[in-house]
Amino acid sequence: MLTFDALYSWVKELPIVDWHNHLDMKMLVEDKPLGSLYEVWVKSDPYKHRAMRICGEPERLITGTGTTDVSSVGCCNGQDVRCPSGESAKWAAWMRTLPKLVGNPIFAWAKMELEWLGLDADAYLHGRGENISLADWTPSKMLTRFNVEYLSPCVGLDGIEALGDLEVLGNLDGMSVVPSLRMNAGDEVSVEVLEKFNAAGCRIVDVSVDDTSHLPPPNSQLPTVAAFAAAHGWTMLLHLGALRETSARLRAAAGPAGGFAGMRAPVDPAAVAAFLNTLESMPNVFSHKEHKDNKEELSAKDNCHNCSQIANEDSTRSTCSTRLNASLPRTILLSLNPEAHAQLAVLAGAFNGEGMPGKVQLGPAWWWCDHDEGIRDVLEKSAAYGALSTFIGMTTDSRSLLSFVRHDYFRRILCKWVAEKVAAGAFPDDEALLRPMLENICYQNAERMIK
Repeated sequence: MLTFDALYSWVKELPIVDWHNHLDMKMLVEDKPLGSLYEVWVKSDPYKHRAMRICGEPERLITGTGTTDVSSVGCCNGQDVRCPSGESAKWAAWMRTLPKLVGNPIFAWAKMELEWLGLDADAYLHGRGENISLADWTPSKMLTRFNVEYLSPCVGLDGIEALGDLEVLGNLDGMSVVPSLRMNAGDEVSVEVLEKFNAAGCRIVDVSVDDTSHLPPPNSQLPTVAAFAAAHGWTMLLHLGALRETSARLRAAAGPAGGFAGMRAPVDPAAVAAFLNTLESMPNVFSHKEHKDNKEELSAKDNCHNCSQIANEDSTRSTCSTRLNASLPRTILLSLNPEAHAQLAVLAGAFNGEGMPGKVQLGPAWWWCDHDEGIRDVLEKSAAYGALSTFIGMTTDSRSLLSFVRHDYFRRILCKWVAEKVAAGAFPDDEALLRPMLENICYQNAERMIK
């Protein structure tokens, strides 16, 4: 019988396609030696900041200035590295917090991250770890060791100047580094901006839709963005249902991404369906222009509906139907509230595309759902209401280099879940069926998406 060990052996060494993350562009471009473990592991991680607050640590030891003690005693293995003001106090606060997080995915991730670095995980998990120097590492060295093949950092509309850096990056030690466009549903976006992203190799547009009852928001340019995405082979991520306005005190202290957002009520599936239907029914002006510009090559009339007159009729009709008669791109639906997983998985099946498996689908467990229970729930719903072999798999959605262990975290959970299904007789004990499915989920589907 196929066991976890056998299943995991098929996928553990597969390359990583991380199609959505928040890695700092300046850090990637400069590719300098990293700083202390605190700087790499804790300083910019809102998950850890939230946990420290829950455990009663003061904000000054989380996002504040710490203390006036600039002593580096106990830091960086005694090397000649001066900690920034208060870093030692902040590290101590984190070490007080970590042992209290048993049961939280942060604890499991921390163990994996520490072991990946070759450190004594047990010492850190008991609050006795040292804030060592990671100067032997650079971002590219770390990502290469993680076996990252493709990296797509988010670039907001206010960071378009970073596109030049991304064009310079192109390939970072053999891995493709390509921007994704990050925006809110109500943002104003010009076609010129979209074209700049496309010229930089963008394949993903990440849209934050906090309130799905207003999708799209009044006077929104989101349908235009979606049409551009469909015409240029991009994928649209719809991040649904974040409650960002919670504590005004924390927003003032830590900024808008400080780790204090909540979940809204489950998304309104009727509103999401209406939006997707609008896109699917809307003529795509971008594709029509491209069709006109290439009419001689296509040997077709300008009217996109005259596909029956084209040579190789069946394949060309499918191409025109997908590219020219609709403004719905490949779409991944990510819900912050897990109660919407079944609704979205069912809804996704109503919107499909010839030659594009899983065109619209429920995405991976997102944010507060990114843990064993949440991942299993997404797998269950994707299998029950869709085609599991088309599932797009894991992405980090993180600001931390060390968070790339979460691909292995996901692969382990996936393989345990499948092994349990096999043992129960719910899944076939058949490598010819299960191996391609697991390889698709862990790598192939994402690799095809970004091509």
